[in-house]
Amino acid sequence: MLHSSYHNLKICVKVGAPTLLLLAFCLAFAGTAAASGADILLQTDRTLIEAFQQKQEAAAEALLSPNLAWIDSAGRRFTRADALKTFPMIANADVKPSARIYGDSAVLFANQGKMNVLRVWSKSPQGWKLLLYQEVQQVEKSEPANSPLLGECVNPCKEIPFSPATASEKAAIASWQGVMKAMAENDVSAYAPLIADEFTATDTFHERPYTKADRLAQIEKQKASGKHNAPPELASADMYDLGETVLMIAREQRRGSNDYFNSRMWALRDGRWQMLFSFNTRIG
Repeated sequence: MLHSSYHNLKICVKVGAPTLLLLAFCLAFAGTAAASGADILLQTDRTLIEAFQQKQEAAAEALLSPNLAWIDSAGRRFTRADALKTFPMIANADVKPSARIYGDSAVLFANQGKMNVLRVWSKSPQGWKLLLYQEVQQVEKSEPANSPLLGECVNPCKEIPFSPATASEKAAIASWQGVMKAMAENDVSAYAPLIADEFTATDTFHERPYTKADRLAQIEKQKASGKHNAPPELASADMYDLGETVLMIAREQRRGSNDYFNSRMWALRDGRWQMLFSFNTRIG
């Protein structure tokens, strides 16, 4: 939406007289356009919540993407048909979400206590559609995230059992593999440019969401210890090319623990794909 507002301002300045009054009008118009876009998204999100609470099938159906993935805090994954049949409960339904809009996709977080909720929306010609709903119930005390790295990191650092379909998906996967390799090698300089400043990592096995700064400190601490952790191996994935962003919902395997669903999203900035978030739900 920031890009859209800039575009509106640019057009306005070109066609009018360069006066302070006109410039003030253009700035106000751009701000109003951005605000109304966010308002529409949040109202659509509220309409969906109410439709699920009241089990209104037609209203809910109109707001769900055909590719909807619904993952609850126990790691149960539902399709669009499943969600419309069972109307699973929406956690933190009364929490006003924070929203980030990236062109034709949007990320909403509704967190309260140890329960974290993510909703990813994509814009179609018919309006905003919910693409991903996911819950993460975090633990009271953080537990070790990974097992020791034994030998070279192959999956996911070099090879994965998944073939991305578009050029953007391939580039996002390459960026993600760079992040996994940097974490395996405790390489802060390689990790930092591939992570967005607003990044958060929300994991079942941590007591709170981690920021980019938290992750960098974690890698530095790991480096100082002389230890190396093995990134979880990728078992399967679904990817969605949303234009300015790419979403991946992965099933990953960690030695000595249950599999989990890890959803990640990337945006293209300064010629590289940066990870916007990591949202991890243990299965079972």
